[in-house]
Amino acid sequence: MDSEQIDYQSLNYLSTVDHNLCCPICRSPLVDPVYTTCLHTFCSTCINKALERSQTCPVDRTPLQAEDVSPAPIMIANLVNELAVLCPNSELGCTFTCARYLVEAHLSHDCEFVYMKCRECGDKVLRRDAGRECLHQLEECTHCFQHIKKIDMEAHEKECPGLLGECMHCRLEIERSELKEHEFTCEEATISCSSSSLGCPWSGQRKELSHHQAACPFTFLRPVLQAHAERLTKLELENRTLRKRIEQLTPRINQSNTTEPLSFDEQAYQFLTEQEHMRQDMERLSATLGELEIKQGMLLMNESLRTKEELAGIRAAINGIRMQIHWLLTVRVHGTEHRHVVGGGAGTPSNSAGPSHPAEHSASRRLSDNFGQGVKL
Repeated sequence: MDSEQIDYQSLNYLSTVDHNLCCPICRSPLVDPVYTTCLHTFCSTCINKALERSQTCPVDRTPLQAEDVSPAPIMIANLVNELAVLCPNSELGCTFTCARYLVEAHLSHDCEFVYMKCRECGDKVLRRDAGRECLHQLEECTHCFQHIKKIDMEAHEKECPGLLGECMHCRLEIERSELKEHEFTCEEATISCSSSSLGCPWSGQRKELSHHQAACPFTFLRPVLQAHAERLTKLELENRTLRKRIEQLTPRINQSNTTEPLSFDEQAYQFLTEQEHMRQDMERLSATLGELEIKQGMLLMNESLRTKEELAGIRAAINGIRMQIHWLLTVRVHGTEHRHVVGGGAGTPSNSAGPSHPAEHSASRRLSDNFGQGVKL
């Protein structure tokens, strides 16, 4: 591999390089260092390009010609060439490090991540794979049954649609080919309210959307707001059209003579008048929209208060019914105990049954009266 094929200025160095060994133009360690009569050191390529644009030193702006540039002392070249660098193919996986002057030999003979021509088909292949069978032959993927080149099979497996992928929201494993479609129906996915374009700030999981829309004030106002938005869009379009017409007519009016008829002036005045009417309509619509928002807020507040009052009444009625049922059970228990006591003292069923009927009748009457009062609540 020729040295021209190596970009020495893009090499990665293992340690921080002293700024005295860096070129003032490219800010990288010197490559083929040269120095000038004004005692500044540059890369030979950098200073040659700079002199093509300006015949002055890039550092102190003193006059400088190509004849004033000469190779730097060998000591400087040795210092920069001894700097430790990573292999230029480190991003492909090569972990080799060496002095900078050995990079060319490493790439020419040893680096396993240099592209070479395949012996069978002539396409490019890494040196480490050059001794194997041709990697450019098609091979069927066992998951999606597509025909992929062997050299691309490893990369294909990372995005093969036949393999299972995990949904980032619900962690469900499904085929990659169906993953994007699943995201549009995933119940755990985070979405915005359908009225977000109207100003609703809510965002949450898709399974909570229906519950939010039942209470979202923007959902109730959506038809009105959409009608106003369409009206505003139409007015803005008409306004732009009228503005363009006015801009087209203005130069003609300025260039026309005073002897020409006043039809252009009248038409321009009519356009300006219509534009002013449009502006007033837009302001009136904006004010109406603000009033509607305030009214909707008041209606929601009143409805909430009325609902709370009704709930309080229902709770009170339920508590009254609960107390009446408890009282009824207590009376029934006491009546049963009383019958047992009377039956045991008289010794005859006829005597115990007689006094119990008036007590049960009065207890049932009080229960019906209390139940009627509880229902009125």
